[in-house]
Formats: sequence, structure tokens, C-alpha cells
Amino acid sequence: MRILWLSTILASGLVLSACQMPLVLGAGAAAGYVGLQTRPAGQVAADTDTKLRIKAALASKSYQFLGDIGTDVFYSDVLVTGVVPTRAEGEQVIALVQGTTGVRKVYNELFVGDAYTTAQRAKDAWIATQIKPRLIGTKGVYPLNYQVSVVNNHVYALGSVASAAERNNVLHLLRTTPGVAQVHDYLVIVSPTPEGKPNLVNQGAQEDGGMQRRAPNPFPSAR
Repeated sequence: MRILWLSTILASGLVLSACQMPLVLGAGAAAGYVGLQTRPAGQVAADTDTKLRIKAALASKSYQFLGDIGTDVFYSDVLVTGVVPTRAEGEQVIALVQGTTGVRKVYNELFVGDAYTTAQRAKDAWIATQIKPRLIGTKGVYPLNYQVSVVNNHVYALGSVASAAERNNVLHLLRTTPGVAQVHDYLVIVSPTPEGKPNLVNQGAQEDGGMQRRAPNPFPSAR
């Protein structure tokens, strides 16, 4: 029952592709989706608004940015993934994101100088289709709290976990998915405060089983 129930929700809610599409839900469906996340409803709405503003800013410069650039937003932090032809265009993308209202911090994971071919898009989509059911069917893993993207065989995970054990489970699942070259970990552990508000811990660069969570990385070369 858990797998079937989550499958229905994730079909419209979980981001698992290089080309990220806007999420469209009715009011009732959206309320149910938000209720299954650790983020408060107000934060989900704020992050969604920020993502829409980013997309509008990117579209105002180039519609190609919408197809080749992915943005995930979590507690006002933005993870930028995708492919740009030149460093100058990458700098333009990051500047647009940083200048968007509601953005606190930007994590730059752009590939520079690589063409994002149709064959590579298909390969990334194939990897994504393997990740999705594995997340749904794994005990102790709660996929509605993660935003996962795949670009050039690299997997990026942004979101929250309730414990180090859950985080390790998610990372192990992603690393062991066929076709994955590298996993980029932007998961944080969320613990409640006495006032009932979420407390984000484990943020910043640190080691975990050989996996380092990095600070914003300006224009890494193609990896």
C-alpha cells in the first residue's frame, strides 16, 4: 500500500530529471503533497515562488536556459544544475539566480563547455527512472523530502533527512544505481526545536563516508 500510495503522489511531485518541469497541482492535491513534507507549508510556498521567479528571470534572457538549466530550492537555498556552452553564460545564469528575490545561497553545479546531447539526455532520463522506484520502495527513506536531478550521469540530491542513518541510506541508494558516475550531496538533517520549528543542522562542507558536501563551487570544469 505504501508503494502504491507514494507512486501516485510522486508521479506528479518528485523531480528526477535533468530538464525540470513545473509542478501543477490542484488545491487539494497540493495540500496533501505539502502535508507529507518536513518543510512547513509556508516554506514550501516560499520556495516554490522563488523557483518560479528564477525561471522567469532565466526565460527573460534565453529560453535555452529553461531547457538546459535546472534549479531546486530548499529553505531559500538554490542548487543550479545543467549545461552551459561557455563560462560567460554560466556566470550570467548564476548572476540571475543570485539576483532573484528570495534567494539566500546559490550552489553552482553547472557543467561548462559540454553540449547536452539528445543521447545524454536519454541516458540521464534512464538513470532517473531507476532512482524513482528505488526511493519509493526503500524502508526508512522518505522521497518527498528530496529533490533529485540527473545531469551527465551525475546525481544531485537537495533536501532534508531526519537522521544521519536516513541520509546514508539515500546516498547509498543513489551511488549504487546503475549508470551513476557521481553523487553530489546537498542533504541536511532537520531536527525540531523546542518551539516546534525546524532546525537545519549538518549544513556546510563536511565528510561523510568519503562524500564531501561542498560550499558553492564557482564554475567547475566538466567532470
